[in-house]
Amino acid sequence: MTKYKSLLFVILTVLATEAFAYQPKSGNVSATLGPYFYRTNFEGSRTTDKAPILGGFGIVAIGDLDDHGSLEVSMIYMHQIYYREVDKLYMAHKIKRMHMTMGYRWWVNPYFSTSLGFFSSYAMGDYSIIHSDYTPGTAIDTSAEDVTEYGFDFSFESELYKTEKFVVVANGRYSLSVTPKSHERGDPYGIMIGLRYMVQGKQ
Repeated sequence: MTKYKSLLFVILTVLATEAFAYQPKSGNVSATLGPYFYRTNFEGSRTTDKAPILGGFGIVAIGDLDDHGSLEVSMIYMHQIYYREVDKLYMAHKIKRMHMTMGYRWWVNPYFSTSLGFFSSYAMGDYSIIHSDYTPGTAIDTSAEDVTEYGFDFSFESELYKTEKFVVVANGRYSLSVTPKSHERGDPYGIMIGLRYMVQGKQ
């Protein structure tokens, strides 16, 4: 039921967008800051095996190339959880990461945009074990033990509210790792509610 509520929230967020249009122009640079609410894409074989919803913080900067596209750079601080389940036994590790993305944002129309980017994620500190069905001598590892992780970010962005200087946006995101362990689920997905403002506007 929880996953359906999350999906409904995302859909309503997009459909509730009012007619506040952003027109990308070459030379414009804008930044978005805000909290990021996310969870790992994992549901185990047991009904109690579900990833919790966590919170982080993100910064997104875009530089417009033309009327339809922008270069995008983002940094997201998060506590990422990795799950590996083998024969209905699983290990879960949690670690702080700085998630950095570089990509291209395509403006479908003035109210809605989507992007594809390549990310690299860097471990900060040591990981912690939040669940283990294994004894110490038989424990399996996860990607939380990797210093760097790589993959692709897919996102959409829609405006929620606009003033003369600031815009409140909803930025949904899914991060697909290309370096997972076997039988591992560690891809985070979530939504950032951010405040976007113009850093530099073309005169």
